[in-house]
Amino acid sequence: MADEKKPGLLKRMFSFGFGKKKNAEPEVDEAEAQAAEQEAAAAEEAARLQAEAKLKQEAEEAARLEAEEAEAEAERLRAEQEEAAKEAQRLADQQAKAEAEKLAAEAKEAEAAEKAKAEAEEEAKRLQREAEEALKVAQAKEQQEREEEARKEQARLEEVKREQETQESEERLKAEREAAEELAAQEAEDEKARAEEEAQRLAAEEAEAERIAEQEREAEQAKVEAERLEAEQAALQEEAETEQELEPEPVDATEDEQEAERKVGWFKRLTKGLAKSSSSLKENITSVFTKKKLDEETLQDLEDILIQADLGVETSMNITDALAAQRMGKDVTDEEVREVMAAEIEKVLEPVAQPLELDLDHQPHVILVVGVNGSGKTTTIGKISQKLYNAGFSTLLVAGDTFRAAAVEQLHIWGDRTQAPVMSRGNGADAAGLAFDAYDEAVAQKKDVMLMDTAGRLQNKKELMDELEKIIRVLKKQDETAPHTVLLTLDATTGQNALNQVEIFKDVAGVNGLVMTKLDGTARGGILVSISAKHKLPVYFIGVGEQVEDLEPFEADVFAKAIAGIE
Repeated sequence: MADEKKPGLLKRMFSFGFGKKKNAEPEVDEAEAQAAEQEAAAAEEAARLQAEAKLKQEAEEAARLEAEEAEAEAERLRAEQEEAAKEAQRLADQQAKAEAEKLAAEAKEAEAAEKAKAEAEEEAKRLQREAEEALKVAQAKEQQEREEEARKEQARLEEVKREQETQESEERLKAEREAAEELAAQEAEDEKARAEEEAQRLAAEEAEAERIAEQEREAEQAKVEAERLEAEQAALQEEAETEQELEPEPVDATEDEQEAERKVGWFKRLTKGLAKSSSSLKENITSVFTKKKLDEETLQDLEDILIQADLGVETSMNITDALAAQRMGKDVTDEEVREVMAAEIEKVLEPVAQPLELDLDHQPHVILVVGVNGSGKTTTIGKISQKLYNAGFSTLLVAGDTFRAAAVEQLHIWGDRTQAPVMSRGNGADAAGLAFDAYDEAVAQKKDVMLMDTAGRLQNKKELMDELEKIIRVLKKQDETAPHTVLLTLDATTGQNALNQVEIFKDVAGVNGLVMTKLDGTARGGILVSISAKHKLPVYFIGVGEQVEDLEPFEADVFAKAIAGIE
């Protein structure tokens, strides 16, 4: 580039020099001037070409720079495109991953929903089965309740029928008694000279008519008239046979001899009353032990017989254990078995055979009589009242069975017989209020004993048991120790149901003594043994009939022998 000549400069130099020389040397020839002009033109042309080359070089340099810049820009754009592609790929990958996760979550949710649906269907099926079972149970319970209501209604109708029959019988007997009285009065007027023996006979007939009427009133559940007459006829025949068997009592008989005679008569009545239980036991035992060696098989048969006789599992096992200890492997007779049975029964009954003692430090001594319908509460109260009267105690009777007019009337009859005042209220009156007033009256009259009857109630009727609890609460407000004796009367004909009655009444009323009634020919007397073994409550009295003398203090040995059929 240094050796290159600049045409423009040469041209100027030649131009300037030419001008001076021309001015200086006008005489230069025209050839030289022309050569100079050509040279100047050549220089100018060279300068022009040089300028053009420079411009071209500058253009090329600019083009090169421009190309480099374009290439750099293209490289930058390519890098940006690659970065954009990477970012697009990253976003695409991220979106694909999110989409995949979303699909997985949706699949998991769908699986969970399907599982929940299956579980819901299974739960629905289970609930449906439970509902069907509950419906069946409810229907069965409803059917049972309807049957129970039907039985209760039937029992109520039978009770109404019996009361109507009793009322009709009472009216008939009353008419007969009035007729007999009128006949006696007429005969007394017409035959004043009648012999004393005839007068006594008429008096006896009148007394017998009165006794029959009172007997029917005393029974809480009167039997059908035909059965009652048959029972009375059998009783009269028994008394006649007893009188024939017994020797005439000497005039100077001692009290011990009289007590012995009384016990003989009582044992006969008790034996007859327990005839069903003892004869059944005797027959079954005889069928097993007829001169047969005692082994495990016969002992098992005997235990089954004793349990079926309501003696209870514990007592039955004690009897078989005692028999095995004495006679295992030996010949044994039914008499020997019954003797062992009587001995074991006596062991169970001896601790509960206690007399009814009155705590006269508390005056009055309150005796509350409870029990289910038909167990003989009112009759038992009347008989106890008679015994208290005979022993010289003053008594107030309280007719707490305010739902049954016949029970109130019956208690008034006993009150007249035993010279004991009777407190009563109208039909359906509050028994607890009556108990409160009766206690105040007994205190005011300084009575030794207050004997209170209560309405018969089923042990599974809560509202009735609540009423009984209310009576007890009212009495305790007046004397915190009252009632001093709570007697539960049990119908011996009910068998195993009596066990349940003891448990319920013991919890609700605090029963502390028992009276077993209706130990007649239909009784299942073995249940008293089972009750005594389980609850160990004192047994004060047992009854075998409707008369006062048919209720006696409980004696373990006598009962054990009677139920075992040992004479």
